[in-house]
Amino acid sequence: MLGKLIKNEFKAVNRLMIPLHLGLIVITIIGRFYLQFTVFNNPSQMYVLEQNIWYNLLNVMLVMFYIIALIAAALITWIYLSILRFRKNLFTDEGYLMHTLPVSASAHIWSKLIVNFVWQLIDIILIILSVCGLFLNMDMIRALPDAFSLLFSSFPDAFGVPAGVGIPLYLLLFLVDSISGILIIYMCIAVGHSFNSHKILASVGIYVGVWIIANILSSVCAAITGMVSYGSSSLLIGVANNLPNATYFWLSWIMSLLLCLIRGVAGYLLSNYFMTKRLNLE
Repeated sequence: MLGKLIKNEFKAVNRLMIPLHLGLIVITIIGRFYLQFTVFNNPSQMYVLEQNIWYNLLNVMLVMFYIIALIAAALITWIYLSILRFRKNLFTDEGYLMHTLPVSASAHIWSKLIVNFVWQLIDIILIILSVCGLFLNMDMIRALPDAFSLLFSSFPDAFGVPAGVGIPLYLLLFLVDSISGILIIYMCIAVGHSFNSHKILASVGIYVGVWIIANILSSVCAAITGMVSYGSSSLLIGVANNLPNATYFWLSWIMSLLLCLIRGVAGYLLSNYFMTKRLNLE
């Protein structure tokens, strides 16, 4: 049944997500043609055109439009999938139908979470490809191997671990953090809609409270890892001064992962509880 929920969820959200991202692709293609024929293919003409104030103004406006389009695509994807779709489908009139289906509340959460995460991942990849497709030229492409080689070779000096270890771990942390962030939003909506009135305001208030608590905990952990790394309060925590970067990396990564896991598990359990025991669609 979870597979059917995911399939139907994709069908529902694709009506907005596909046109939105096709629009982003079209904007990228148009922008690439513009840069290709005005900049990359004729640098000498570009120098002459740069002396024209109207041409410069046009370029600034086009760049601003492109940046706004990128931000809009990312914001619309996040707001629609993480907030609007979840609330509308499960806590408004549609919720009366959805909650009569022979599936558990956890299945609803997982279906929304999987589709949400997949589309947000697609959104991030398309935005990165859009920026690369718009601005990369042959000179930049030829320089990429040396740039990546320098990046990977300097990674151990900066973080204390090889790039082959650190980058996958950071990607894993990003994955867990993204999922836990989505679950926290779901939890705030589920808890807020258990109220008899002012449901949206309650959801927003709960989210602000959770955000403040999460930032306080993150700041405390950052302070602890900073003291461990630089040894400014080593006697307090009982470790030696001047710990290597590798120790700081592992301590920071483990603490960040634990915080994300705790946040994600709490978000899931509370969402499931309030959707199962405290559901209020009135």
